[in-house]
Amino acid sequence: MKHYSDIIPDKSHTFSKAHHQYPKGISPLTAKKAYGSKLVTNLGEYTDWSMGLGPVIKGYNFKPLNDHIMNRISSGIAYSLPSDFEFDVAAKLLSAVNFGDSVRFARNGSDVTSAAVRLSRYITKRELVICNGYHGWQDWFIGTTTRSGGVPESIKALTKKIEGFNSNELEEMFHSNGDEVACLIIEPMIGDEPNLEFLKLARDLCDKYGSLLIFDECWTGFRCYKEGAIGYTGIRPDLVCYAKAIGNGVPVSAIVGPKNFMHNFEEIFFSFTHASDPIGLAAAEFMIDYLDENFFHTLTLKTKNFFEKIKLELKKIENPKYKINATSYPGKIVLSPFEAKMGIQLKTFIQKEFLKENMLFNMFFAICEDHNAADIDLALNVIQNIVLKLNMEDFDLRNDVKDQLVSPVFRQQK
Repeated sequence: MKHYSDIIPDKSHTFSKAHHQYPKGISPLTAKKAYGSKLVTNLGEYTDWSMGLGPVIKGYNFKPLNDHIMNRISSGIAYSLPSDFEFDVAAKLLSAVNFGDSVRFARNGSDVTSAAVRLSRYITKRELVICNGYHGWQDWFIGTTTRSGGVPESIKALTKKIEGFNSNELEEMFHSNGDEVACLIIEPMIGDEPNLEFLKLARDLCDKYGSLLIFDECWTGFRCYKEGAIGYTGIRPDLVCYAKAIGNGVPVSAIVGPKNFMHNFEEIFFSFTHASDPIGLAAAEFMIDYLDENFFHTLTLKTKNFFEKIKLELKKIENPKYKINATSYPGKIVLSPFEAKMGIQLKTFIQKEFLKENMLFNMFFAICEDHNAADIDLALNVIQNIVLKLNMEDFDLRNDVKDQLVSPVFRQQK
């Protein structure tokens, strides 16, 4: 069928959603529709734990949100002037996050992280960027990865990446390059509770060397806390970027900061036709109100209870080379093999076990409101079975996953 062919290169517009990210021959290839925590695919219905790679925090196909968007677009889209609505949503966002006093909207996380980097370079008159984590597909960041094809060497040299939250590496990076550093852009939490010592050091080093500190909260914003990682940690950056959960899956993103920085967007070029698309802004308007204190209290409790049970099960794995680590912050739980060389084999095996129970899993749980007790109980049963199989004396992991191995997203390029 043509929708499985290379009419779309890689058969997907997003690497992390592509066919090679799930075990070969037994995984669904396309989605047809979705509701709540369920994804209806070419192979039937699955409980989804990726939730669109994180943005769907309430659940799929949420009728009140859909109705709100439809009501808004009945007034038109793609106006030839800024709309009153843009200013209303900007004010609502600033009030919700309790940070900054200016906003620029966009569509994707990559839009706003790249805008933040350009803004910091303009303000500081410097070029070097330090980063951790993942910040999108644009040249300035993707040049630090193995998927850097097409990025000029001169661009690659302008970004230096540190490993996670390595304080020693961060200090050395600033001590060696401090006067050239335009900004430090970091994911303040990647898959675990925040490293406050690292975040305080990041703030201090940026202050010392006159660099801007940028929080990439495309994942953590409106997922871990109402005020995101800023409210959760108490550390305040110079600029912050939001995406994903702010729209419950509808494309919308934002960069937020103080006026003395943000007014420079009047000079640098960050402008495109659908930057203030009212569909995304309507989703943000609705979700900012929907994601109240009770929502985050419930989501945090659900995550914590699930996480504690997962950890108890994973501790029972006896073979050191099969050990699996679990980390978490509110709204997200991540599984990762202790031994990196076992990563692809264990990932494939774990995904296979979840698929047997019609669950779509990609090594993290992006927990949403619509994930219910039955979803969680079944996932825990799968993890128990995973542990039992890994502890069997005659279990051969390599043989179990042969011919079905998934591929790393950041594999070496051809």
